[in-house]
Amino acid sequence: MRNFAALALIAILTAAPAVSDDRSGVFLGISGGQADVKETIEGLDLDQFDVDVQVDDISPAWGASGGYQFNRFFGARFGFVDFQTFDDLLDVGDIEDAPDIDIDLEGWMMGVDAYLPLSRWMSLAARAGYMDWQSRLKVGDLGLEESDSGTDPFFGGGMEMNVGDNVGLDLSYTRFDVDGSNVDYASVGVRLRF
Repeated sequence: MRNFAALALIAILTAAPAVSDDRSGVFLGISGGQADVKETIEGLDLDQFDVDVQVDDISPAWGASGGYQFNRFFGARFGFVDFQTFDDLLDVGDIEDAPDIDIDLEGWMMGVDAYLPLSRWMSLAARAGYMDWQSRLKVGDLGLEESDSGTDPFFGGGMEMNVGDNVGLDLSYTRFDVDGSNVDYASVGVRLRF
């Protein structure tokens, strides 16, 4: 049994470079899709009133990324994602003509990718890392604006399809934690390998 394990280990180690070199290298990608946020902002100061605000909206979003794929199974990624503007109505009891709440959100992200090859042209993908985000909140024409920032985790997954030696398509879903609120990003992307 011990000899069989040693032979299996030698076979894996000698076969790994051929598999690893198949998809290694630098990549650049761009994606687009839509983001969905459900966020509660507590204690928003409106003149003399503290108001809890719930924002539930869908917005177009886009992202750009680059990185290095070490082999067919692992890679590292750095990128930027812009969630555009989420908006909702401020719910303040019986007040008519409630002002809009606009939240602009964007961030720089860094993480790792893991791949499970299903064939030479298709792989399942998983990713995780951290996003350094910035948000700007504006309440209608009341002159109230707030900015916030932080660093929080993200995770996601999807499918990558190779449509040529250096071109791939990504279908992915990523969940970003932004100060305790979830921002879900479903996207389609194109990736170029060099």
